This record gives sequence, C-alpha cells and structure tokens, in this order.
Amino acid sequence: MTTHQTTIPFSELKVSAEAQIEEFHAIARLVVFARESAVLLEAEQTVYCLDLALEQIAKELRHRADVSHEIASYFKEGIKRQ
Repeated sequence: MTTHQTTIPFSELKVSAEAQIEEFHAIARLVVFARESAVLLEAEQTVYCLDLALEQIAKELRHRADVSHEIASYFKEGIKRQ
C-alpha cells in the first residue's frame, strides 16, 4: 500500500479543517449507532470500548477546533443515552 502526501494551500486550510470536523462527526454517528446496537445486545465490554471511542473523538474535535454549541450538544446527547 502506498502513502500519498499532499500539500494544502494556505487558502484551503479552513475548508480542510471544516471537512475534517465533518468526517469526525460522521465517525461519531457510526460509533453512536454501534453503541446503541451493543446496548441492545447487552454487550457491556463493547459498549465500554465504544464509550472510550466517543470520548477520544470528542477530544480530537476539541483539539482541532473550538468547541461549538453544536459539537457540545451532539456529544451531550450521546452521553445522556448511556
């Protein structure tokens, strides 16, 4: 497998950051769905691991961008379901 490296022009940095944040949101939605399924299956270890994954996604989003109300509320909803 080959690795491709690209240079992002300075003018596209904001767009790239927004695209990355959207990708993390998509990953978070997948993890939340998987977590809800694991809860229904009573797979406690899986739920625990998926909770850790959600925490890491939240940490990564905080690292990449200011925490907006939209991001914070999204994760609060996921935590309430626990």
